[in-house]
Amino acid sequence: MDSVNAKEIMGIIPDELLDRLAIENKVDYSVKKLKGRTIFQLFVYGILSGKMISLRILEAIFKSDKFQKLFDVTYDKVRHSSLGIRINNVDYHYFENIFKYLITSDKVNEIIFSNKKINARKIDSTLVLLSSKLLKVGMDDNPNKKSLKYSVEINQGIPVNIILFKDQKFLSEENALPVIVKDKTLKNTLNIAIFDRGIQKKQTFIDFSKNKIFFISRVTKHCFEIVKELEIKNKQTTTLNIISDQIVNFKIGDEKITNEEFRLVIGENKKTKEIISFITNVFSLSADEITDLYKSRWEIETFFKFIKQDLNFSHLLSRSENGIKVVMYLTMIVAILLTLYKRTNKTMGWAVAKIMFLNDLEKDLMNDWHFEMTPAFETKNSHFLAKVRDG
Repeated sequence: MDSVNAKEIMGIIPDELLDRLAIENKVDYSVKKLKGRTIFQLFVYGILSGKMISLRILEAIFKSDKFQKLFDVTYDKVRHSSLGIRINNVDYHYFENIFKYLITSDKVNEIIFSNKKINARKIDSTLVLLSSKLLKVGMDDNPNKKSLKYSVEINQGIPVNIILFKDQKFLSEENALPVIVKDKTLKNTLNIAIFDRGIQKKQTFIDFSKNKIFFISRVTKHCFEIVKELEIKNKQTTTLNIISDQIVNFKIGDEKITNEEFRLVIGENKKTKEIISFITNVFSLSADEITDLYKSRWEIETFFKFIKQDLNFSHLLSRSENGIKVVMYLTMIVAILLTLYKRTNKTMGWAVAKIMFLNDLEKDLMNDWHFEMTPAFETKNSHFLAKVRDG
C-alpha cells in the first residue's frame, strides 16, 4: 500500500456525502451558520489541533485563518455558547451515519480489511466519570460521581463499533459486553470475539455457542467435565508455556449442564509463573494460535489510552445524552482517519501520526501562502536591487 496524504484521507468522507446526510437527517433545517458539515470539520480539526478542547477553544479555532481557509468557511463569528447549544441539539445520528459510512467504505476495506481470513474482534469497555452535580445521566458507582460506559470493538486497529451505556445494570460487564459481542460481524471470514474476564457466566458462553458466535476469553474457576485431551504441537509461545489443551463441558457439581463443547487451554506465564486459563469455542486453530490471538487483545488497551490522552475522550464537552453521542462518534471518526494515515505512512505511534497528519493537512495552506506572497516579495526585492544598482 502506497503512502496516502492527509488530504486524500479526509477525502474518504467527501463534502457531498456530508451534505447529503445532512439533508437525510434534517440537521440543517433552519440553520444558517453551524451546519452539520461545519460542525464535523470543526471538531475534526479541533481534536487534531491539540490534546484538550473546550467550547471556547473551538470558538477560537473557528475564527482562525487556518480553519477558515482550509474548510472554505465564509463567516467568522460564532459564540462558544452557540456551539454548546448546537452540539446538545443536533441529531447525533448524522455523525453516526458518517461513522458507519467510513468503516464500510471501499478505501477502508482496501487498507484495513482486505484478504483477512480471521476477523479478530477485540472488545472491551472504558468508563468516563464526572461529578453528579454536572452530569445527570449515567450510573451511580462512586460517591458524588456519575459514570458513563463505552463498550468498543476494535478491528485491525480501528474502532468499528461503539455503544454508550448509561443504565445502572450495564455497570457490570456481564451485561454490557454481550450486547456488543452479539451486535455484528463481517461476512466471508472467521469472526472471533476476544475479550477479558468481564464475562464469567456459563450461560453467556453457552448462548454464544448456540448462536454461532466464536470467542476467546480468559476464565476463572469453573467446574468442567473433560471430554478429550488434545495433542499440543507447539508448547511454547513468546510468553507462555502451554500446559494442556482440552475439550470440555460445563458442569455444576457432578451434573453436566449443556451438550455444548468448549475448549480449555491452560498455560503458565514464563515470567510470573501465573497459571492462565483460556476458554474458546474455536476448534480449528492450534493452542498457541488461540493464546496469541488473545494476547493481541492488548491493542484495545492502547487504543483507550490513545483516545483519552490524545483525543480528549475523557473530557465531556457536552453533558446531554445527545451531545455526548455526537462527540463520541466524532472522536471515533478522527481515530479511524488517524489510524488510516498511520497505517499507510508506516508511522510509529498515534501521537506522532496526529502531528504529521495535521502538518500534512496544513501543507497546502503554506503552499497557497507562498504562491500568493512570492510576487509581492519579488516586486519589493526588485525595487531594492534597482536602488542598490543605481547607487
